[in-house]
Amino acid sequence: MKVLEVLEKSVTVFCIVSFGGSVLPALLTGGGTTDPDAPGAVIYFMAVYVMILALIAARPSLAFRLPTGSPAVSLIVALAFLSALWSIYPDVTLRRAVAFLFTTAFAVYLALRYSFPEIVRMLATGLSILMVLSYVSVFAMPAVGLDSEQHVGAWKGIFWQKNVTGRMMVWLVLCLLWLDWTREGKRWVVRPLLLMALLLIVMSRSGTGLVTSILVAGLLLASGFVRGGIRSFAPAMAFILLVAVVGITSGTTFWHDILYMLGRDPTLTGRTVLWEHTLMSIQDRFLLGWGYGAYWYGAYGPGSTFTQGWGINSAHNGWIEAWLDLGLPGVILTAMLMGRLLIQGFAAVRYSGNRAEPAWIFTVGCALMLISISESVFLERHSLNWIVLVVAVTRLVQRRRWAKMQARMQDRHTAPQAAFASSSPYGTSYAAPPSAGWSGPARPG
Repeated sequence: MKVLEVLEKSVTVFCIVSFGGSVLPALLTGGGTTDPDAPGAVIYFMAVYVMILALIAARPSLAFRLPTGSPAVSLIVALAFLSALWSIYPDVTLRRAVAFLFTTAFAVYLALRYSFPEIVRMLATGLSILMVLSYVSVFAMPAVGLDSEQHVGAWKGIFWQKNVTGRMMVWLVLCLLWLDWTREGKRWVVRPLLLMALLLIVMSRSGTGLVTSILVAGLLLASGFVRGGIRSFAPAMAFILLVAVVGITSGTTFWHDILYMLGRDPTLTGRTVLWEHTLMSIQDRFLLGWGYGAYWYGAYGPGSTFTQGWGINSAHNGWIEAWLDLGLPGVILTAMLMGRLLIQGFAAVRYSGNRAEPAWIFTVGCALMLISISESVFLERHSLNWIVLVVAVTRLVQRRRWAKMQARMQDRHTAPQAAFASSSPYGTSYAAPPSAGWSGPARPG
């Protein structure tokens, strides 16, 4: 059984590495293109799909729970398939919806199958592998590891682009900080890896990655301030609001200087021009969008000006991308997911008995909100960004269901005691107490 468990975890980590936004699929299949429909990439990810099916099939009871792991996530996947009915490229939408389905299924499997410390350790392991390979590529294969086009000399490592490097290292920093904070990892391993991740973010020149790393570190380490009574909670929230006001005021006053400090220009490296174009496209198909994954496809599609001229294939904004793909329903469902992460996550940090898992989940929500301003991180296929989001949402849903189940079982256990107490001629003080050995059902792993 231990051998099978090691094999299962090894396959899981391999899938995490595969969805990390690296050039490994292209290198391993002998290609050099970023086209997700390239023959080599298609064959590679078909093999990954088979592995995911094997992981799920090995746990039949878990397989039936996947669709209900998070109803909102399941609705988004269903909407991606339905969008083929009005997509400008129905065949493309169907193919990419299948990829989206497997990416989402893997994320829900990860959330339901393992305990939370195991999930964080496997995410950290997969991302650390990509990080080490990135350092190797920088020094041994500079043609792969160093950017030679738009940001000459920036370390992009084994990833397609330096901003992808920044985003993946943000998740690695978050996982390593959590492992160190909760003492779930060996510090002599975790801390050197953390320093390597931070160095890679700096050398990649990813402004968004650097700012988000600082954010996740501050949020995770400051999560304890929101707990306790009003005497400790009120000053903490006042301080957070003060920092937010100072940050917003400074940002609006010195935004030119801040952008240049982060290596950006007032157009956010051309993003404002891109957003103007995509917002006009949203007006053309406001309600249902252009079909999942269809807007940027083809040489004559609505996004061809940028795919052919600029070599980009996303809106570089999570909310705009969701609207282009799935229209208003897609944006509403995405907002529901993010609202759960932020609102329910914050409530869990403040009120739950153990704040470690909710603190990670709430920090993920804040990081995604910041990254989504300049990057398309929602509804991505073959993307660790989407996997992290779905894992966080699914864990919140399961925590809520577990709490309700415990409350129901507690009510069932105490109801006969209360009935006996109310009918006792000696009053409630003589009612039999609950059984000392009862502690609720074992929490599912």
